Amino acid sequence: MAKQPRTLITLQDVQRRVDTLPTLPEITSFVMNLLEDPDSSAQDVSNVIVRDASLSAQIMKLVNSAYFGLPQKIADLNRAIALLGYGRIKNLVLSLSLIRVFRTISKKQREDFSKFWEHSAVVAGLMKRVALRLGLEDPEQAFLTGLLHDVGKIAMMGYFPKEYAAVVKAAEEKKESFVDAESVAFSTGHAAVGAWMAKSWNLPADVVNAISSHHDEGSWDDDLLSAALYFSDYAARSRGAVCAGSCSSAHFDERAWTRLGLPQEDYFEMMAAVDSERAIAEVILQVTGATEAEAV
Repeated sequence: MAKQPRTLITLQDVQRRVDTLPTLPEITSFVMNLLEDPDSSAQDVSNVIVRDASLSAQIMKLVNSAYFGLPQKIADLNRAIALLGYGRIKNLVLSLSLIRVFRTISKKQREDFSKFWEHSAVVAGLMKRVALRLGLEDPEQAFLTGLLHDVGKIAMMGYFPKEYAAVVKAAEEKKESFVDAESVAFSTGHAAVGAWMAKSWNLPADVVNAISSHHDEGSWDDDLLSAALYFSDYAARSRGAVCAGSCSSAHFDERAWTRLGLPQEDYFEMMAAVDSERAIAEVILQVTGATEAEAV
């Protein structure tokens, strides 16, 4: 009897399996609104954070962690915002809020999740650095794009764990990229799944488009955000900040860097920045893990 052909999972299959996509936390929505408001202030951010006791505690733990190395313990949220700066606090709030969503979807598959978070956070940090060098109008949106660029992998990990594991195994055995290995079980890719999730969350079209095309060479031709994401993803992977299943050597089309129009010294500075972005990613993961454990 002839063997039946294997049926690959489509984007529509993913959408059906994900009965109810977890909503973004209310705090995340508030912060995103603040990002778009040029008149928002540090006090506005503080007013948002204090609505969430767990988030407030995590922010204060981060502020007083060895990573920031402040000379004395900070006990006041407004003081913390003043010391770290408005932009950094907003990014911490986004990171802490989104990590809850990621953990919910991933069903707490700890090892794969930790790698996913490290890679996403590093890319986000690099994205903001590149956006600032480019003078983009909204560097915080670039940060958010970096955090969410691989969110499709989280959906695969959480809702199709066996198939996700098969993709990771195939990539490791063949020493190929996750993108190439996805065809083992999926007829869609994590970029398409992630773009669907971002659109479902009503995120800006620029963010959705960058997520959708972040593995497409040439996607940066008319879009600086996509060029920044392509480079930041490459920089993170080339320096070892990779998700499970990213096993091939990092390839980079130098036309993307040319499109950014930044000097060569910025290229090397961004590469060196991976280590510091990885350090804060690890601190955030430790703080959120410790807080969750205390709550149990």
